[in-house]
Amino acid sequence: MSQTFAVNSNNDLYLDNNGNIAIATGVDAVSFDCQFAAKTQLGEMVLFTNQGIPNFQVVWVGSPNIAQFEAALRIAILNVPGVVDILNLSISFNDNILSYEITILTIYGEAYLNGRL
Repeated sequence: MSQTFAVNSNNDLYLDNNGNIAIATGVDAVSFDCQFAAKTQLGEMVLFTNQGIPNFQVVWVGSPNIAQFEAALRIAILNVPGVVDILNLSISFNDNILSYEITILTIYGEAYLNGRL
């Protein structure tokens, strides 16, 4: 079964009812891992500098290349263990805010993600 650290709405680790760091399992774990992958900036990981989403290279360059961002986001999500497919991906760019909504199919069922840059 997949498991990872759970985070709250501020993207912070938190303690569960027993005083331990909260752990997510199953579809929730895969969903959190997808959220982490979508937030990882290209070059941010010390040992994997070629991985991540190229936000500064394709989104915040004056005229955003949404297609290139979408392609990078799809690759990042599909590389998360437990993800079977992306069922829906919608991206919008309004008032200098890039937003996305994703429905994924995991080995545990469907999950919905959204984010903003």
